[in-house]
Amino acid sequence: MKHISTKLFFLLFILTLNTLANELHLSQEQALQFGFKPTQISKRQTRFVSELPAHSLVWPVMFVDNQHTIGNSMLEYQNYGDEAYYHEGSDLRVGLKGEVKAPVDGFLQGDYYSYVTDPNTGQDQKYTKPITDGGEDLYFEITIKNAQGFQFEFHHINAKTLPEKIYNLAVNGGGAIQHGETLGFASVWPVSRMGARYDHIHYNIISPEGVYMNAEYFSQGFNDTSAPVVKNIFAIYPNKKVEVVNHKLQAVPSELVISTYDMNATSVYQMPPTRVVVSWSESGQAGWDFTKFLLTAGGTFPDLREVYARDLKLDDGRQFSTYGNNNGTEF
Repeated sequence: MKHISTKLFFLLFILTLNTLANELHLSQEQALQFGFKPTQISKRQTRFVSELPAHSLVWPVMFVDNQHTIGNSMLEYQNYGDEAYYHEGSDLRVGLKGEVKAPVDGFLQGDYYSYVTDPNTGQDQKYTKPITDGGEDLYFEITIKNAQGFQFEFHHINAKTLPEKIYNLAVNGGGAIQHGETLGFASVWPVSRMGARYDHIHYNIISPEGVYMNAEYFSQGFNDTSAPVVKNIFAIYPNKKVEVVNHKLQAVPSELVISTYDMNATSVYQMPPTRVVVSWSESGQAGWDFTKFLLTAGGTFPDLREVYARDLKLDDGRQFSTYGNNNGTEF
């Protein structure tokens, strides 16, 4: 059967803008100037990715309530005026100065961190500097690497309120930590979201191969049974760009752009679906599946430009753009 190649994109709309980035992104020159050094470059290109059992991990925090659990997700598009990038982790919503506990046994370290983003693909390179060098408390992290090589990262922990044991381990280059031990407390986030506080811990899980893993899949579930909402579908043809009406295509397009969002159980936050597949015939379909990993079916890092449509102008004159930040979102 003939394979038909059609690109599929998300289209993300933001209601309001904000200048405080969820993560600290700098140019390489800035990162080095501020004393950050690049960490070992993760592989992130692999046909095989080590896995943890589905929904086996306990969450490292106590969520605010059932409506405020995951704020931003791994797949979320982020742009604060510089380079666009994937969020790569899950924002765990906590109460004021919420406690963070170790979900696994392992080797703990604590550093200030930043990222340098590839402007073409949206792929990040991490830079760190020791806690003794000082830094911005909003961008301090605790990391734990377990015996199997999985790395767990907890961003936005307040370096000034660390438990004595954790502080001493961080200052001395790291050491052993046990499941359930208190790692620290969330920094007070200075920016609100949707009219409410947004204190949170940015939670990354990275496989031994260097691939970002979806914490929502590998941690305890939320009993989410609701389907994603598809607002609009746009078809891109060689000579026109139009909205798809009643889910009926005039012909096989070269690209499809979908305006869609998903809600996590009773959460108030809209997020992009992790799996999208569009079919128009028995042999014609396009899509991706990021349910477990931020990785393509071919084992490569997903180019941000191939997943999100940043700008779109239809033949009828309507224009759309993709943005992403701390405030309310509409996909």
